[in-house]
Amino acid sequence: MTEKEPHPIGIGLTLFYSVMVLVFYVLIQNAVLKHFFQQLNGSAEPKDFNEILKVLSTDATTVSTGIILGAVSAIIFLVLLIRFRKVDVKEHLMLQPFAFRDLLNWFVVLIGFTVIFALIAWLISHETPDFMQKIWSSRDNTLLLLVAIVIAAPVFEELLFRGFMFSGIQKSHLGTAAAIVISSAFWAMIHTQYGSFELIAIFILGIVLAVSRIASGSIYVPIILHASNNLFAVLEMALLTKNVAQ
Repeated sequence: MTEKEPHPIGIGLTLFYSVMVLVFYVLIQNAVLKHFFQQLNGSAEPKDFNEILKVLSTDATTVSTGIILGAVSAIIFLVLLIRFRKVDVKEHLMLQPFAFRDLLNWFVVLIGFTVIFALIAWLISHETPDFMQKIWSSRDNTLLLLVAIVIAAPVFEELLFRGFMFSGIQKSHLGTAAAIVISSAFWAMIHTQYGSFELIAIFILGIVLAVSRIASGSIYVPIILHASNNLFAVLEMALLTKNVAQ
């Protein structure tokens, strides 16, 4: 019996490359933030640095532009890293077709997940983070915000966490269960803008998305589910902001 050859992207490189991609993503976002900072700071009298950053962190145009440019750049960087290791991109990221029936079944699961956490939030009187309402209220271009939150962020995050990171861990000695937990934990940890309740929900949603990826055999299913979940969040922002205004 011959020993199984190690995958060209082992768990060590998987985690290292994942961190590199996230750092690259943040650097692009910081470049966008710097651009808007210079515009805002140069438009009038000099303002307090921290005050400007606070405003920009919840400005819809700044946030949306940072997400879109960061996501596109980071995806290109991720693909280049995979090709550098001479690994098939489609196979490693699970860019495979899926059955529409599977997608419908997972939509039901997503709806159930959303309803359960909405009920829990209501029972414990948990309020939606204030920054979400501020972002929605500050928007100048609703389409730009939708592209960032509903398309760019889900595609990038799923390709990185449920695609690249998941495959690397699953093909290592740790296996599938570890891939589900670790990729979900890393995904939750990057959402530093949320409180503990949201982080728990994001971690559990990550598990749901990972299992949907396994069950469907395609990364497209968790991408669509993630996009739908973010669309629900945008609708929540719109409704809450409207109610507060009234």
